[in-house]
Order: sequence, then C-alpha cells, then structure tokens
Amino acid sequence: MSIVKLLYIDDNKINSQIESLRKKLKRQGIELKETFLNLGLEEFKKRNENNKVVLDYEKIKRYITDNFFNENFDIVISDYDFKDEKIDGYKLISWIKNVSSSQKTRIRRAKFCLYSAQQDKVVQFFSTPEEIKKLVKLKIDDFIKRENLPEELNTIITRDNNHFNFSETLISFLNKYPEYEFNSVYPKFKGKKLSDILIEVEKELPNGIKFQKELIDLTIAHLIDLNGYEK
Repeated sequence: MSIVKLLYIDDNKINSQIESLRKKLKRQGIELKETFLNLGLEEFKKRNENNKVVLDYEKIKRYITDNFFNENFDIVISDYDFKDEKIDGYKLISWIKNVSSSQKTRIRRAKFCLYSAQQDKVVQFFSTPEEIKKLVKLKIDDFIKRENLPEELNTIITRDNNHFNFSETLISFLNKYPEYEFNSVYPKFKGKKLSDILIEVEKELPNGIKFQKELIDLTIAHLIDLNGYEK
C-alpha cells in the first residue's frame, strides 16, 4: 500500500472530510497520513496594540519552518479564512511556497491547495488584475469548496499516483538507504553516503543535476547494449 502525506492548516478540525478522503484512498490501496496544524491553539495567538487577540504570524512561520519545511508532504492544503484581519490562507500558502522554493526545502515539492466553505465570497478578494496576477504566479494547484474536499483531493492524489517523476523517484530511493556508500558511476560522489547525494539532488545543486543526467545516459546505454542495437 502506497502512502500519501497530507498537511492541512485550519483553525478548526475537518474530521469528516479527512475520514471520507481516507476511505476513498484506502479503496485504491493508498494510506493517508495527515498532519494538522491547528491555528486555533492559543500558542499561535497574541494580543495586538488594541489588546485584541489575533494570530501571531511570526510564531506561525517559525513553527512551520522548524517542523514542516523539511518534511516530504505530498499535499499541503489550507483553509482560506482564519477569522483574522491580517492573515488568511492565501497569505500563508504564498509565504510557504515562496520561501521553501527559494531555500529549496522538501515541502516545496508538494501540491498546494486552498479551500473554503464560502468560496464565492473569497473570489471577490481576487477581483483586480493585480490580485489575479499574483494568484496565477503563485501557481496554486486548486481552490476547493470545503464540502468537496474528499472528492477533489482524491482526484488530485490518484492522478499524481499515476504520474512518474524521475527526480522524485530517485529522492525516494535515496531516502530509503541513507547510510549506503556510493562507489561508482559518478566519480564526484565516490565515497559519499546516499544521504549526502540526497541533499545535492533535493536542492538541485549542479552536481545533483549532472548526476541525474549521468544516470539517464547510463540507463539508455545499457538498454542499447541489452537489445544489441548499434550505437
């Protein structure tokens, strides 16, 4: 059974939607492992200059950075409305995507979705060309009605489950055997542990990219030899 890791961010639990998604995925041989970031907890709040209780954006960002940035989540979803005047799901997802992409942390490879129980009202906030441009540049994978979360997420997950990505497959393999030592194929990695190579590949460093190209070249050359083709 394959495993899908989901991070969802909300100020309330969405147990019924999560359990419905779990059942749908289980029928297809997929196990759901969810992590809930509950912004309704007191630890993520503070009092502002007017003594009003609001979300503590800096504390939330530190918590996400410390606990989630280097996790291999398949999907990250967030409610749009946190009932806060300054912070919403769009702002938080934008920050996660932009910072994780610039720092090349693991969470950047996830699919990112927003959801809302009042989708029509949220759309009004993206009514200007400038706001629409920001939304397009952010490349959110979907914006889902809360009631449709199980069906929509099931579609995204099963679609991706049938999709092959060489880099992601290689990263998964390197993660399984971090202590193995590399001794051949790519001289610059000789003597390195697979955990060291994993960092080069994940962060898309020059040697990590060259290593992947070398593996593809060797695979093709091997196929040509096996089939007796002329080079």
